[in-house]
Amino acid sequence: METGDLEEIEQISEDEQKYNSNELDTEIQLIPVQLIQSSSNVSVGVSPRGKYYKQTYRPAWEHMPDFRGWLRGVEGEPRRAFCIYCHKTLHAHRLSLLKHTCTIRHQKAAQVHNSRKNKLKEETNEEAVGNEEDEREALSNEGDNEQEMYNEEELEDEEREEDVQQTSDNTNDKNVQQKGVTDKPPITTQVTDTTKGKPISGLQVSLYKLIDGRWTFVNEGSTDSSGKFNQFINRNDFTTGRYKLHYDVDRYFESKRMETIYPFIEVVFDAGVFTETYQMMLLLSPFSYTTFRGS
Repeated sequence: METGDLEEIEQISEDEQKYNSNELDTEIQLIPVQLIQSSSNVSVGVSPRGKYYKQTYRPAWEHMPDFRGWLRGVEGEPRRAFCIYCHKTLHAHRLSLLKHTCTIRHQKAAQVHNSRKNKLKEETNEEAVGNEEDEREALSNEGDNEQEMYNEEELEDEEREEDVQQTSDNTNDKNVQQKGVTDKPPITTQVTDTTKGKPISGLQVSLYKLIDGRWTFVNEGSTDSSGKFNQFINRNDFTTGRYKLHYDVDRYFESKRMETIYPFIEVVFDAGVFTETYQMMLLLSPFSYTTFRGS
């Protein structure tokens, strides 16, 4: 091998060593990174307020005793409900709906709705009775002797029933007179302020009756100067059953600028005897009350 070839080989070897040395230095160079520990305790993706849940309307509520007949859903609004009696939309929350049934506005609207419903039934029954009478007249116009005899016998039976009913009514009237029934109101109330030992006047009281599983509004009024109110219902309109007295206590104490823990007081009682008078007494203070039946 010639001397020129050896020099060329040595030069190539030196170039390769320099290239490998530069490449090694490039690979060894590192970028320093400083890790900083965060002092925040808030987790990513977790709301500090927690979960927020809104209740949606459930069609199964329409079959519950408290909501049957008046509650409906609102199309396109799953978190709203509709009261048929009050013609009003409500929040679809079960507790809010139960509170709505206790309002005086809802009770009055329910009474109006039921009155219209009963009136419609009476008109339907009257129409049916009128149709039956027309059919009877048509049969009588045909001159059927057998039908005429049947009608005469039917009228005689009705007269006998009327005589029996009249006799029974007279007997009941005598029994009522013997028991000493008077025209006194069947349901009365009297409220006394135990902190002052004086009767409470101007306290609003409402009477309800449980009919077909619903509290139906009867009448309302305010106590007089002696703390009494007895104009809820007349003796002739009175029927036995379960009743409830609703006292608006918060209005009374608010007018006196006194604090109380009772927004209202309700007293439920059974009136099972037609001839008796139910006088419900209420002894009231801002933080306690006592109720009993008076004589």
